[in-house]
Amino acid sequence: MSDLTLVIGNKNYSSWSLRPWLAMRHAGIDFDEKLILLFDENWKENIAAVSPSARVPVLLHGDRTIWETLAIIEYAAELYPDAGIWPTDRDARAHARAISCEMHAGFSALRNHMPMNLRRGDLKGRGRGPGVDEDIARIC
Repeated sequence: MSDLTLVIGNKNYSSWSLRPWLAMRHAGIDFDEKLILLFDENWKENIAAVSPSARVPVLLHGDRTIWETLAIIEYAAELYPDAGIWPTDRDARAHARAISCEMHAGFSALRNHMPMNLRRGDLKGRGRGPGVDEDIARIC
């Protein structure tokens, strides 16, 4: 049992939950995972018990509660500075953080019109909505 617990929603729907989960797994950081199903009838009560924002993800570490995807990743990087979450070179690290922040807060057309659903399968024929092609081009 780890002293870190990452509270997440369904991995196939919650890219927000998946981000710190992937970063911490990739870095080899030991943590326990607590899943709160996003579409469960008790969602509001379950998430309110652990998250001040009533959203996932949340990292629990002793008496600390860290919510919000990038805050969790930054906290993990500080706890485990040798884990390689961010590049060691200052310029590369700044670039990586800028990209991460843009992916986190930008590309609103893409996020609004093409929400994550890994169970959906083939996206062919799905209407993209206004601005999505521009967001995809920016990512490329």
